[in-house]
Amino acid sequence: MRFFTLSDKGKVRPNNEDYAESLALQYCGPLGNRIELTALIMCDGMGGAAAGEYASMLAVQTVKENVSKNLFEKQPEYLLNSDKTIFLEECFEKANKAIYTKACENPDMEGMGTTIVVALVYRDSLALAHVGDSRCYRYRRNELVALTRDHSLVQEFVEAGRITAKEAFTHPQRNVITRALGIGEKVEVERKNMVLEKGDLLLLCSDGLCGFVEDEMLSQVLAAVYSPEKTDLELLANNLVKAAYLNGAGDNVSVCLYQHI
Repeated sequence: MRFFTLSDKGKVRPNNEDYAESLALQYCGPLGNRIELTALIMCDGMGGAAAGEYASMLAVQTVKENVSKNLFEKQPEYLLNSDKTIFLEECFEKANKAIYTKACENPDMEGMGTTIVVALVYRDSLALAHVGDSRCYRYRRNELVALTRDHSLVQEFVEAGRITAKEAFTHPQRNVITRALGIGEKVEVERKNMVLEKGDLLLLCSDGLCGFVEDEMLSQVLAAVYSPEKTDLELLANNLVKAAYLNGAGDNVSVCLYQHI
């Protein structure tokens, strides 16, 4: 299998508010046209009691259901040949509405929300969309690159030149995000289309990983296991979680891995 997902509640948190899934959807039309779409979905919930868990779960389920519905109940070629980031934005808007409505109807869930990052892979194309500070990285030819930009207060400080990226990693306000699903009636989605090369490895993660393990160390963990032909993704996922534990694991730790072969 070309993908693997792992989620751990970490050392400190009593429950796991992350929710992550990876799936491959296959379709064969009447002319023998075989289609496969891979979806990686990562959410990091927030809110009191079980609200964060519910928000992240609802976001993942909404995206998953809409991907399946559009692939199997409509003409698959329509989805696959269109701009899939627009489709993802529509999914995010539906998830945002569902979470926000639930919070408005239930006082115990007031203020709940979730980050989200989704990668859709079809052939060599990558459609990527995100809200919040959950990230997507690409590992290619021994180089780790963040494909997403955090929607966070410290990222705004970095872009304004007030602090460095190194300082952002330990800044006291590093956990303050500026966008999330479910916290308002509208949501602003960042999206992009990219081309994948054979051997590329995608890493989607919550800030329980990238907030405790710096990019340089992430790259070293990846390099120790990575193979351009076939990486042991289960081993790599476990090693990434172990790296978070070695650095405190003060939050839930979740990873989705995919290798383009």
